[in-house]
Amino acid sequence: EAEAPLLPEYLQIPILWKYQTEVRERYKKAEVPIAILIGGNFLANIVEATIDPQKTKHADVFRSIELSFNLAFTLELIINMYAYWFKSFWKSNWSRFDFVVVSIGLLTMTDLDLPGPLTLLRNMRAFRVFRLFKRIESLRKILEALARAVPGVINAFFILLLVMSIYSILAVE
Repeated sequence: EAEAPLLPEYLQIPILWKYQTEVRERYKKAEVPIAILIGGNFLANIVEATIDPQKTKHADVFRSIELSFNLAFTLELIINMYAYWFKSFWKSNWSRFDFVVVSIGLLTMTDLDLPGPLTLLRNMRAFRVFRLFKRIESLRKILEALARAVPGVINAFFILLLVMSIYSILAVE
């Protein structure tokens, strides 16, 4: 039987956490179908941007597709939150990223008129594909290697900037 996570007394309900370990094991096995779902959403976004960039011709079809993906991702997030609640879930940067992206997806479904720059939140749908980096180990390794390379690239950029500045000063004189 699963132990209740470290939560306040009023949330430590044994029946609530009874299946958490089993759900966690099943969630781990669902990585490939979730990755396929993310890839399908990315392809749907590509098709939408290609066929109907102004979002006027087939708006209701693509809205239905988006609604389906939003519901699937919300269900996946709820299962993930239950399986890894509380500390493990919020400690993971990928889980927090999932939470933000799914929350923005839910926000866009409300059709609220967002003020000014907040309308750009709707474009965050495209970033769902980055959730694949959490699911596929080889992609995650590539992303981590790129992140580790950034400081060296910044140093090389700074040296290049200095050399170009010196040449520009010499060229003016």
